Amino acid sequence: MKHTHGEGALVLALLAAFAACADPVSRTVAPSSSREIVAEPASALAPSEERVALTKIARLVAVAMDNEPARQHLKRDLRAAPFREHKLELKSYLQSKDGRALLDRMAALTSGGESAVFGTLAEIRPLELYMPVAKHRESWTGSADVLVVSQLDQWASIVASDEAGKEVTLDRNVAPAQPTLSIVPVETRFDQPMPASTSRNVRDQNGNAIGTLEPMQVMASSVIACDAACGGDGGGGGVVGGGGSAGTIPPGIYLEFSRILDAKEPWFRGEPEIEVHIQGPYMGNAPTYAEDLSCSGEHAYDWRKVFDQNDGFWSGRVLLFAEDEVQAFIQKFSDGFHVMFWEDDNQPCTLKLDANPLADFVRSAATSFGTVALKLLPGAQWRLVAGAFVAMMFSNPGSWLTTNDDFLGVAVDQAAAGNMYPDNTHVIIGDGKVLNGRANIVYYH
Repeated sequence: MKHTHGEGALVLALLAAFAACADPVSRTVAPSSSREIVAEPASALAPSEERVALTKIARLVAVAMDNEPARQHLKRDLRAAPFREHKLELKSYLQSKDGRALLDRMAALTSGGESAVFGTLAEIRPLELYMPVAKHRESWTGSADVLVVSQLDQWASIVASDEAGKEVTLDRNVAPAQPTLSIVPVETRFDQPMPASTSRNVRDQNGNAIGTLEPMQVMASSVIACDAACGGDGGGGGVVGGGGSAGTIPPGIYLEFSRILDAKEPWFRGEPEIEVHIQGPYMGNAPTYAEDLSCSGEHAYDWRKVFDQNDGFWSGRVLLFAEDEVQAFIQKFSDGFHVMFWEDDNQPCTLKLDANPLADFVRSAATSFGTVALKLLPGAQWRLVAGAFVAMMFSNPGSWLTTNDDFLGVAVDQAAAGNMYPDNTHVIIGDGKVLNGRANIVYYH
């Protein structure tokens, strides 16, 4: 499959804009008269109690890194964590036998000892500790130059400390050269480790660095493996933008390629958790009310919908909407559904309904391009076409589209948007009219 890169000019423009807005990397040394860590405000604005507590914990970890045994124990345990970026759930780790070296060092730095450490942690939502920048993770062998950065909410300020407990100013858009640990709210499904039998650690300096955990066959979770259960006689089916046939691919709507320009995940939050959601109406007597109908991503609950996009490009074949789901939908609704791309910052495949309404973005895209919905058109060959669902969907105030997850964009027929990328069927429009990528979405029937 060939893919062009015609969005290069837009990428350059985005990079220029980021450069113009970026703060220069600098280092600020705050006065300190004691090695005991005391929570200090990170800015002139009074932080919340939770932010103060997180700052204190992060500084405790940072100062603990002046101790060679604590550093080496932490490096070893990070490397052993069975997740791609080798994350640890901080509280559970400190409560475990493995986390004893770090906990002892943190407890020694505060007059309240262990009880003070866990008392402070109790004031904060669950946290994860890891080294988010791959270059750091794959080169740091436990040296004493490590920093610790922390953040509470995605767009809140970041606070960083060095091993002396002194505050360090970091650029949120550019990772520092120094190895940096990050403490942020949990995004990882710690109940779903990568299987040891099908994973391998790579780029870990022969075991001396943390490295990165990868599947032995990177595309194994992205390609649907068919056998006799796939059915069909090998004849051609209704296919839009893709190869194959109904005889070799289970029927349904699939994503075969995606290119995301801006995944909205800063360096200290690690790799993006990109998900694709099918969203539309679910009750015939309430056509203006919508909900999540399906979700595909790294931690999708349906194994057929599991895929892992860790950077700007992904290709393979992953199910978005199964044939039984498709048929159940079109029997009730005729105006289509949305295919939306998100960067998940909460529970996987669950959009939190508590902040940042995005309805205006999608309404704006619908106004600009005439449609942001897909529907199936019956005939000699079923095919995906532009739908008209948006006008009804977002006329309902207080609908589901309020979330702390990052909205990356909605799939728009590329002809309607005035873009034509060979081998792609749709462009991804985010924040109203902004091109944020492209995709190949096909229906096999």
